[in-house]
Amino acid sequence: MSRTPRTVFGMPAYNRPDKLAQTLESLLMQTRGDFAIVIVDDKPTPDVQAIVQEYASIDSRIHYEPNPERLGMVGNWRKAFERARDLYPDSEYFAWVSDHDVWHPRWLEVLSAVLDEDSRVVMAYPQMERLFPAWRRSIIRRFETGGTARPIDRLKAAFAPHGGITAGNAIYGLFRARALQRAGVFRAVLAPDRQVLMELNLYGEFVHVPEILWYREVAGMFSYARQRRMFFPGRSPLHTYLPANLQHCGVLFWDLAVMGRGTPEIGRVAGTGYALAYLWLSTKRELMRKDARWRLAFTRVPREA
Repeated sequence: MSRTPRTVFGMPAYNRPDKLAQTLESLLMQTRGDFAIVIVDDKPTPDVQAIVQEYASIDSRIHYEPNPERLGMVGNWRKAFERARDLYPDSEYFAWVSDHDVWHPRWLEVLSAVLDEDSRVVMAYPQMERLFPAWRRSIIRRFETGGTARPIDRLKAAFAPHGGITAGNAIYGLFRARALQRAGVFRAVLAPDRQVLMELNLYGEFVHVPEILWYREVAGMFSYARQRRMFFPGRSPLHTYLPANLQHCGVLFWDLAVMGRGTPEIGRVAGTGYALAYLWLSTKRELMRKDARWRLAFTRVPREA
């Protein structure tokens, strides 16, 4: 194996000794072996450390760092990426991996081939299967922008009424590391996976591979209150009580219009337009959804006395 792996898996770990060994086995069995695994542990325990040390003793591709203080999910996801870049700055591809899911042995081989084939593609992700305690289920949710040249068209596609991107699936795809870094990785906002994917979507194309290559454990119900508890230890930033799409719009405006992060491909004026387009498209989608919160509030049947 070369000193510089082509791909780095960044694992923001958090107290899953029950599944960690299974996850590491699935990653180490990848048919394409030019990778490294950087584990950043936000809740170090003797059980987790013992598992990692056992695997690291037989495979030098594993790097482990326990956090001295809890960072929260946003901070830990950022650190997993940043440490991956610090340790392997010349690696081409990056992927976040959980400490409790399972990756098919061909995951890296298939997705890296997609990125190798077309430099316009900045992220590729596969079909996934949901793992429940006693059964499993395939969920077909396809979203891709391969061949869509204009950023505004890719942005519109992400909010298509019958489709659109599912951020919780796509965020576990394979990324071009430099493009992801340019998009800002994770920010201190609600739904940070959607925010970074939307910014990255402006920089390049996404490709969905219609093959089950990832087996995802089902988490708890979606809740912004739950996100605040998980993302930010202690007190949540005040801006996280604003609507999530307004938070995302603010980040896009700051990155593209103020900081000029998208130049020269995306100028500051165009960046302002994309930020406003995001706000409009996301608001419109929420208003039109059949399960929108405002709609449920008006249709909820009052309890009988």
